[in-house]
Amino acid sequence: MLMRGMLLSFSDPVAGMVPSLVPFQYSPAEVTRVLRVQSGTSGGSGLRVGGPPVESYTLKIELDALDAIDKPITGALGIGPMLATIEGLLEPGGGGLAALVGAVAGALGGGGAGAPPVPAPSLPLVVLAWSLERIVPVRVDTCTIHETGFDALLQPVQATVDLSLTVLRARDLSEEMKLANVLATAYQAVRTASATVGIAQGVELML
Repeated sequence: MLMRGMLLSFSDPVAGMVPSLVPFQYSPAEVTRVLRVQSGTSGGSGLRVGGPPVESYTLKIELDALDAIDKPITGALGIGPMLATIEGLLEPGGGGLAALVGAVAGALGGGGAGAPPVPAPSLPLVVLAWSLERIVPVRVDTCTIHETGFDALLQPVQATVDLSLTVLRARDLSEEMKLANVLATAYQAVRTASATVGIAQGVELML
């Protein structure tokens, strides 16, 4: 069976254990990774840096509902629900019911002088699952949606979504986010192990 990538979104990064799934209908034809060095202090060694490199992913998701028009949800709503789920990756609390409840609670309880401060809004924890070696917590930075096909009610039935993701390391996560910390640590451990094998592979490719 062909493996396909997906995004898993936890609206509550600490307590949420049941994620919202964004499976890739088609595996992206291209995934771009960029590692950017963090600049260190000025002066001194040009090799001093502010920390490990910042890694980002960019990829394109394709959505096509033309073969599912006869199914209940897609026939009635097109790919609107899936697009809304993807957009929720950039909304504090996931943009769903949990975010609405939190906003109401904050509005009702945040006015008293003795009330505890309302915490800053937090994005949902998103996990990129792309092969067994690349299961990593990320932050969705940008989402660009191109709607390219519509039904008779002008609901989108075809679209492409360009996503830009920043990989989160263990130092970017609170201690309470245990699952995310495990995934972040494992992701970097796999990279280190692969680099060790890469030394032997470099020799292999030269022969």
